Amino acid sequence: MLAAVWEKGKINLIDKPEPLVNNDEILIKVLASGICGTDLHIFAGEGYAKDNIVRGHEFAGRVVKVGRNVLGIKEGDLVAVDPNIACGHCYFCRRGEIHLCENLRAIGVDMDGGFAEYCKVPFKQAYSFSEKVSPIEGAMMEPVACALHGIERIGIHLGDTVLIVGAGALGLILLQLSYFYGASSVIVVEIDEGKRKIAKELGASYVLTPSDEVSSFIKELTNGRGVDVGIEAVGKKETVSLTIDNVRRGGKILIFGVSPKEDLISISPFDIYYRELTIMGSFVNPFTNSKALRLIEDGRINVSKVVSHKFPLSEIHKAIEVGLSGKSLRVMITYED
Repeated sequence: MLAAVWEKGKINLIDKPEPLVNNDEILIKVLASGICGTDLHIFAGEGYAKDNIVRGHEFAGRVVKVGRNVLGIKEGDLVAVDPNIACGHCYFCRRGEIHLCENLRAIGVDMDGGFAEYCKVPFKQAYSFSEKVSPIEGAMMEPVACALHGIERIGIHLGDTVLIVGAGALGLILLQLSYFYGASSVIVVEIDEGKRKIAKELGASYVLTPSDEVSSFIKELTNGRGVDVGIEAVGKKETVSLTIDNVRRGGKILIFGVSPKEDLISISPFDIYYRELTIMGSFVNPFTNSKALRLIEDGRINVSKVVSHKFPLSEIHKAIEVGLSGKSLRVMITYED
């Protein structure tokens, strides 16, 4: 089978044997696999990745083999994959915080993933979906689940004004979820014109560029207060600071974007105290996959709008180039069923 393997700092297309499934595993014929922002950081040389691993952790496909101990999944089923595998026995797992697992492993990161014609996964990581959902939509389960975890953590209230800095694929999903959870208006700040257009199409109340007088606009809109909730979805220290600066006293900030480890921001502890700010992070997708898939199936979240490009696996290098351009949303690798 054809597979895209990370070796010595680059992606190589090679021929690999079809995986053999164990008793508690299923074999998936991959039909769609998204190139995540974290993949792009690695492909750009900005992060570490294990050698000799098939990358790809946002994917869906059709089950072609099942192990003897597999329950609830049969050959022919369409499934989406949760890549994050918790150990189940560490301190965090036993507190129900499986995403903070001390032994967390991920498909497409620590073991072979979805940039291949076939992939085997533990059956408990697979979520079945109906034929009315396309494989591309199914592959978006994982990013929607990650966004859903962040939205549930930050706790948007009915009538809140929300600021989202960054209208990439995840920013646009967060935009839709913000309304779903009760926001009355959402302000989106995005540098790319094409992404601003899609944010508007998906219902953003106001769409600004970073060069606009963002703080002045927000103060005028909110009678000088600032927004109730700010969500940073870029992963840069400048956009983190922009988000914090525009939240009202008593407001909440979600740091959703993945910034470089070495990035630091300057913030006054007095400011946090006096403004009574809540600042929190959000990491992966604990217990949100089923809900994410249901929102996609029921058409409550439009994931088709956030997939901008599709390429066959044989053109993955071109797909990565497009992803790194900054002009794309989610770039998807697709396969024939």
